[in-house]
Amino acid sequence: MELVTEGGGKIILLNRFKVLKKLGEGRFGNVYLVRDTRNGKTYALKEARDQLFLNQLLNEAQNVLLIDHPHLVKLHHYFTSRRGRKIYILYEYCDGGDLKGYVEEKGGKLTAEEAVEILKQVAEGLSYLHRLGYIHLDIKPENVLAQFKDEKRIWKLGDFGLLKPRGYSGILDIKGTVGYIAPEVFRGEIHRSSDIFSLGCLLYYMLTGRHPFKAETPAEELKRNREGKVNFPEGLPSELKEIFSKMVKINPFQRYRTAEQLLTHLKKLG
Repeated sequence: MELVTEGGGKIILLNRFKVLKKLGEGRFGNVYLVRDTRNGKTYALKEARDQLFLNQLLNEAQNVLLIDHPHLVKLHHYFTSRRGRKIYILYEYCDGGDLKGYVEEKGGKLTAEEAVEILKQVAEGLSYLHRLGYIHLDIKPENVLAQFKDEKRIWKLGDFGLLKPRGYSGILDIKGTVGYIAPEVFRGEIHRSSDIFSLGCLLYYMLTGRHPFKAETPAEELKRNREGKVNFPEGLPSELKEIFSKMVKINPFQRYRTAEQLLTHLKKLG
């Protein structure tokens, strides 16, 4: 179950997956684009070696394995090494890149119409997670991925490493980006509406190219986050401003309670 190098420079993982290229590095380890030598299909393979993260990644794999929704990145399989020192998670490969790259490609911001359409798709996936009793806790542009279908991008929510069941009261290992984390999460308190706050920040990013608490220093960003100091994007339609305002309320019980409630309101926009 180790990394094996063959002749001709090919790299084979687990005696099955040919590494095509390295896609990047996450907080757990490397992510590769691989081809399954058994069926010829391509996947994203996440590899973790850091002992500190093995249990968290294994938890991600076990929780997400049976989750199947068109707006959630599909986990197909996971493998552990014989000695338990590594874990590999096999995901569907999203060939359209992430939302951060897409917004940058579009000049730093999207139209309100396109931002709402993407938000609806992400909220559809999140709504499914909420109905299953989970809270995502790591919604940000880098974790929203696109897959091309008939030359059209289908947006999916991915990276379930911080996923927690509703009612979770244990220790929270906060590794997300300050600008997208709900204030109560820093106090160890989580709700489904904590994800709604993050979606609101995601909407703000799509409209402006930055998160709503952007400041000169991380400490100032954290302060602005906790105080709820949000400037509305210029030119925001009044109906969308109302939705955004409710998504990022400091009090989690004043937000939309679930993604399903948010979707109901978004669909009224047309």
